[in-house]
Amino acid sequence: MTNLESWIIEQGLRGSDMVTLLSGVAERLVDEGIPLVRAYIALPTVNPTIRVYTHLWIRSAGTIVEGVSHERNDGAFEVSPFAYMMNTDQESCHWLMHGPDAERFSVFEDIRRLGGTDYLVRLFSFGNASAPDLRGFGASFSTSRPGGLLPEEVARIDALLPILGLAAYRMTLFDLTVTMLDTYVGFSAGRRVLSGAIRRGSGTTIEAALLFADLRGFTTLADTAGLDLIARLDRHLEAMADPVAEQGGEVLKFLGDGLLAAFPITEEQSHESACAAAIRAAQVALERNEAVNGQFETPLALDIALHCGDVFYGNIGAAGRLDFTVIGPAVNEASRMEALCSTLDCSVILSDRVASVSPVPVRSLGSHRLRGVATERELFTFAAG
Repeated sequence: MTNLESWIIEQGLRGSDMVTLLSGVAERLVDEGIPLVRAYIALPTVNPTIRVYTHLWIRSAGTIVEGVSHERNDGAFEVSPFAYMMNTDQESCHWLMHGPDAERFSVFEDIRRLGGTDYLVRLFSFGNASAPDLRGFGASFSTSRPGGLLPEEVARIDALLPILGLAAYRMTLFDLTVTMLDTYVGFSAGRRVLSGAIRRGSGTTIEAALLFADLRGFTTLADTAGLDLIARLDRHLEAMADPVAEQGGEVLKFLGDGLLAAFPITEEQSHESACAAAIRAAQVALERNEAVNGQFETPLALDIALHCGDVFYGNIGAAGRLDFTVIGPAVNEASRMEALCSTLDCSVILSDRVASVSPVPVRSLGSHRLRGVATERELFTFAAG
């Protein structure tokens, strides 16, 4: 085993990243005397917005990573060497830039501009039935040597690719795990799960400003609308969720046509700062929800409750199916407050703990009894709302 093989294995075990891996391999091959000008790896992923990541190393410019979205359909892949090889059931090809197929693919012109003389392509299958979308990876290498890569140089690259593929697969699976946890659990909760906070009942009590949001009238509309309503709901939920993230909060759970979000109170973020962030997120969410409504005949009002208190943040559920979320009286009170928006004819209701530090003027809605709460609570709304 050479130093390069050992280095690749070390990167895989250490959990490095694809930029370091591809750049390191290409640069070390150049140091061995193989005059590479371009190296490329394409890796599929399971991501709600990205279907494949491309990694392009150019000797004169370094490595560039690009995420290709699901919506992008410019036909580039269908006319690429990778598609040709998949359609003709080939795993390896080697084209010369001045051979009979020199004009076959548009990428060849890019290679010639870099001074490349050939295009070596390999396809590798991962063959994992539990992750069928991670089918494998494609790699290509181009050299500046007249006549292209020598047979012994091709053999050297081929010997490296299985090890390179294993390291890339390990990195891809870790990135996939992180992405899935961030997407379905949330950033903070996902990091807690990865750090080992996975036992049922484990967690911590935190103080946080809470934002509870819900669409008014969605259930009625859902009874009469078709599947197009799902696409509309996504836009409403995006109008609620994006402002939360922009203000440093985290969506803990989507609740049908609404959500629960938290803005933790920490040494770095005071009670006043967390409540102010929640208020700003609520204001922006209302504006964006109205923008979504402007594109439809039937509007859906957004009701928001803002509260603050101690909550238990951790693993709750059955032994084999857990949910990392928050529970506690403060969560229940926020839910009860949101339910009063329609009765009190306002879009936002604030508890006294949030209203007392509000950066915008508020007005009292009087004292009201919340279901399940022994004493009446004075509630507030924005002065202009």
